[in-house]
Amino acid sequence: MQTKGRFNLSENNYYFIVVIVLALFAYFPHLGKPPIYIYDGAKNAQCAREMYERNNFIVPVFNNELRTDKPPLHLFFMMLGYKLFGVTPFSARFFSALFGVLTIASIYLFAKRFIGIRAAFLTALVLLASMNFTLEFHWSVPDPYLIFFLTSALFSVLTYLQTNEKTFLWLFYVCLGVGTIAKGPVAIALPGLIVIIYLITQKRLTLKTLFVQLQPFLGLFIVTTIALPWYWLVHRATNGAWTYGFFMEHNLQRFSTKKEGHGGSYLLTLAYILIGLLPFSIFIFQSARFAVKNFKEPVISFSVITALVFIVFFSLSKTQLPNYPMPAFAFIALLIGSWLNQITVQSVASIKVSLWIYLLLMLALPGALKIVISNEPSIHNLSYLSYWFVLLPTSAAIALRFAYKNKLSHVISTIAASFIIMNFLLMGWIYPKVYSENPVEKSYRFIDPNRPIASLGKYNPAYNFALNKVITICSDTAALKKFLAQNPGAAIISRKTRQKELETMGYRKIAEGKDIFEPSVSAVFIKK
Repeated sequence: MQTKGRFNLSENNYYFIVVIVLALFAYFPHLGKPPIYIYDGAKNAQCAREMYERNNFIVPVFNNELRTDKPPLHLFFMMLGYKLFGVTPFSARFFSALFGVLTIASIYLFAKRFIGIRAAFLTALVLLASMNFTLEFHWSVPDPYLIFFLTSALFSVLTYLQTNEKTFLWLFYVCLGVGTIAKGPVAIALPGLIVIIYLITQKRLTLKTLFVQLQPFLGLFIVTTIALPWYWLVHRATNGAWTYGFFMEHNLQRFSTKKEGHGGSYLLTLAYILIGLLPFSIFIFQSARFAVKNFKEPVISFSVITALVFIVFFSLSKTQLPNYPMPAFAFIALLIGSWLNQITVQSVASIKVSLWIYLLLMLALPGALKIVISNEPSIHNLSYLSYWFVLLPTSAAIALRFAYKNKLSHVISTIAASFIIMNFLLMGWIYPKVYSENPVEKSYRFIDPNRPIASLGKYNPAYNFALNKVITICSDTAALKKFLAQNPGAAIISRKTRQKELETMGYRKIAEGKDIFEPSVSAVFIKK
């Protein structure tokens, strides 16, 4: 392994320019094309809009009610997007994409310092090829910001522990502070645990290291100076309601109980990583063996520890989501990039088995997607979109052929290029085409925006963003009848399962649509 000196953009900045261009190509085109529909993204986009229109930077509100799910960093950036570009899907996602580019740039620069230019470029390529990583930076969610600040924080503290350059210690604590406004205490707890375990493995866990070198009290001052003011202001403004809802329901309960149906096996976190880092996760076992062999190298051991802490922590969580382990992606990518950088023609045989498995997976993909789309009623007519994915098995076959000709750089570039291009096609045509078939997009135009609107039971929050309306939520027909007595011309959004109840109340269905990849069917009703 090699350790580089200070950052120097003038040295071999060809690679850096290529990385930035590829990141811009991956994250910005077609950003506003897909409608605001995904449940969390819709709530976030509308919450930011309500705060923006109220000129309120303290209390997160959705549908005129307190929203306690997350701290507001992503909402602040979406509000800035609305200020710059107007209230549109593009505006809601603009800073997510920008932080995607910043994340790739940060990872490349730090990796370059520790493992050299070529390995850093390969590390960036692993992430740029990831379909899951690309999707994350196209959504109006908090994770792009958390990924950037946690990744930068962890690389900063590693740099400080290796060089003793104080700038990186301050940067570590600043990133933790901002990360706390992005997603809460997880931004402090997991990096702190990672640093402790790393110091133990390096036999450096001493009182001097903890209290003199790391200066935790000064760090606490920096973190609280950045994060505490907003937490205190929202606590006061809501009489503690936001504090209780966020820390008790959306932190402790998310870890200890299944929330919103997002549960599953403890193996899901590992599966999310293996799938999320395709195509290069096909080399993850060779990379793991390489990491074990080179564990004494600080950057390798730190990356392994980071990956394991995230895997174990979120495997134990009762709530499982694909985005949870994503802050560890950079460190797993670094292990893969380091391994790719050192393979030689003599060791090419070790990748042929992986490439055969990869080819078989990619051959199965278009057919599997066709079956999935054909069996989804709301988009069954779009099964032809699966043919776009023929690009992946074709490129896999080409990469395998290059492997047998011992052209290792061609193998890597073919795999990476195919997924980067596929991601571009996915975000430009496939994803927008699929999600334009969502029931909100198909039905909200039938609703008179001047009418009051109510919901009977659950409804899709994308209606709020599409209509820019407060929707009165009625848990049962008694509450709905009371609302309708005061608002006789109201439209009603509900599920198709409530149709008979609403028909007995004199309402008729004017539009319906099955929620994509969900069992529910959304419907809109008006007075007969």
